[in-house]
Amino acid sequence: MYLLRYLSSYANRMLLACCCLVSLSSFAAESTPADNLTQLRISAEQRIASHFSSDWMNHQSTSLSRWLIGAPTLEISALQSNQAMGTDEIEVRLGVQLQRPDNVDLFDQMADMSDAILSAQQQQQSLLVSGLVRQRSWDALLAHQRVISLRDKRVWLQRLGSQLTQRFNAGELSRLAYLQWQQQQLDVEQALLSAEGELTASMQAYSELTGAQSLPATINEQPVANLDMALNGHPEFKLLSLQQKYTAAAYEYSRQSQNNWDVALVARRLQSVLGNENLLGVAVGIPLSVEAPANPQDLQAWQQTDQALSQSLMNLRLSLQQQLRLLTARLASLSAQIAIAEQQVALGEQIVEQLEQLKQNSELEQSNWLQSLLEQRDRTYALDLQKLSQQQLVAQINQLAGQVL
Repeated sequence: MYLLRYLSSYANRMLLACCCLVSLSSFAAESTPADNLTQLRISAEQRIASHFSSDWMNHQSTSLSRWLIGAPTLEISALQSNQAMGTDEIEVRLGVQLQRPDNVDLFDQMADMSDAILSAQQQQQSLLVSGLVRQRSWDALLAHQRVISLRDKRVWLQRLGSQLTQRFNAGELSRLAYLQWQQQQLDVEQALLSAEGELTASMQAYSELTGAQSLPATINEQPVANLDMALNGHPEFKLLSLQQKYTAAAYEYSRQSQNNWDVALVARRLQSVLGNENLLGVAVGIPLSVEAPANPQDLQAWQQTDQALSQSLMNLRLSLQQQLRLLTARLASLSAQIAIAEQQVALGEQIVEQLEQLKQNSELEQSNWLQSLLEQRDRTYALDLQKLSQQQLVAQINQLAGQVL
């Protein structure tokens, strides 16, 4: 009697919960190569980069210099007079096209934006990897928690069964209650086999991504203080905004480039019967128009691109805001459910104690007592999973808000 009351008491529930935490801590700390989620994300990025080359992200075009446009051109011409006393002419021209002075600033802005776009792309990739690390870490942790709960329940049932068997053999326990205990043992064994398979698969996926064989000591994250401000700094927003600015600058740069300067170094040789003459000079061609007219096709292409990027920005913000509202509401609901579950566990302990006092009266009361005892264990395990799911939702909200690990 004392053993049954001890197993169903609140003190014992706390003891088993502590055992689960100790077991989980050992699982997390064992030969962990990464101390935190940031290191896991960096490790995952390195592993992904080794399989999928991302050199294109680091490529910067060097085909255009700050002043020089295109490659220099070399022109050679030889003109021969058809008169006996005429003059033959040989000319060599080395020409280049230079940026307009007012176009150089625009070129510098584009270069800065190009660097910013590369940085935003890298930040976007880091956010993507952060999402993968979050997902696989929580999948592994939740799978491990299920295994812990089921193993704990199996041990608890075995301890309970040793006394139930004695009571059954002595005729103090009904056959119904004894069969229910046996059935519960088989249910736990079956569920444990499935949970262990899920744990193996989730840990394998986690290790393939991060290279780590175990989880960090903790993967809990602090919630974002201000979601609206976080969205403004979202890597996707940054990237789309920069691309929109870059396309506008590129269109303006292309239009202004129609009025670039032509500069050439000219060497000319004149040959005649009176003697030879060598000429060396510079030729400069400066367009007289102040502003180049817009090409209708280029203008239409830029406008379509600008509208598409604006639409993408609006759709992204609306989508993220909607998803964040749903997850935030789910988090609030889960917090309320946890508070109710804690009350249910506390009440369940009292119900088990009351049924324990009545279980001697009839076979049905013994069955109800055992069923309540089993349900009480399940409520405790479910509460532990709910608390983990609560932290998982925080991680999902941070991911949607664009928080890189």
